[in-house]
Amino acid sequence: MVDTKASDPAGAIAGGNVDAIVTWEPHVTQIRQQMGNTVIIWPAQSGQVSFWSVASTPGWIKQHPDLVNRFLRSLAQAEEYIIQHPVEAKKSLQKRLKSDDTYIATVWSQNQFSLSLDQALILAMEDEARWMIKNNLTREKQIPDFVNYIYVDGLKAVKPEAVKIIR
Repeated sequence: MVDTKASDPAGAIAGGNVDAIVTWEPHVTQIRQQMGNTVIIWPAQSGQVSFWSVASTPGWIKQHPDLVNRFLRSLAQAEEYIIQHPVEAKKSLQKRLKSDDTYIATVWSQNQFSLSLDQALILAMEDEARWMIKNNLTREKQIPDFVNYIYVDGLKAVKPEAVKIIR
């Protein structure tokens, strides 16, 4: 059972509301600390790369292109800061997460901080769609052309070299 109302997975598990959950750091470590040896943890991605994506509706993007560009510029600046000042970036994350050096070193090495639209994202979406179709988890019978659903103009305006999608 997954408590979908829980905004804090670690709190939900500690409260006894969840039997199983798929989550990410820092929640995994918090759960491990709260539950000790009573919890079994294994990677849900089986070594596959995970992507964090930003989503919006086409209408909102069309009405707010300046906000989209400002947001993407701020992400590009954050990426540059992490590259230029890794020690300070780690310290900032450590303070925000209220964590120790060992934890930050572990999670930092598990992440790649880059602002991009990569062909690997399209391939991952196609693989997921294939799996959903094969397992009858959708009424669709064909894999959509996901490139048609991705807004590239904002990132092209802010960081053109980050757009690596084949059209």
